[in-house]
Amino acid sequence: MEIRFSEEKMNKVQEIIARYPEGKQKSALIPVLHLAQGEFGGWLDVPVMDYVASLLNILPIEVYEVATFYTMFNMKPVGKHLLEVCHTGPCMVSGSDEIIDYIKEKLGIGPGETTPDGLFTLKPAECLGACGYAPMMQLGKTYREHLTKEKIDQLIEELRGAEAN
Repeated sequence: MEIRFSEEKMNKVQEIIARYPEGKQKSALIPVLHLAQGEFGGWLDVPVMDYVASLLNILPIEVYEVATFYTMFNMKPVGKHLLEVCHTGPCMVSGSDEIIDYIKEKLGIGPGETTPDGLFTLKPAECLGACGYAPMMQLGKTYREHLTKEKIDQLIEELRGAEAN
């Protein structure tokens, strides 16, 4: 299968690249990686990263370095619902370790794993910048805050219910 952005996404890529001076295409790397992750199944495999490198006229290693550094990029397939639980200082002090352990038990998966039905992936995350709402997680584009076991149960039930409809 040939890896190519759709025409719509390629237009967006060109728009992003055009924001930067000639020779500085690498500056477009993070937004282009976001587009690539969205366009190619929610994760970045090596051929996709190589494609991005070719579009930006940079070395593939330059893409790998960035993609593997930031936790917002997935290096393997993830479930439909990515549960990114903050596990840094303030969240940990507020119980994020217990929340992660509860999700592991409830879903039968470990960090970085996906449920057999492909619905959920558990991913510990670095600081998500919402320390006042700890423990918290990012779920897609939204934050879930002041997490408790009851809130996790409700969230999983809600997401499973949405799949059934």
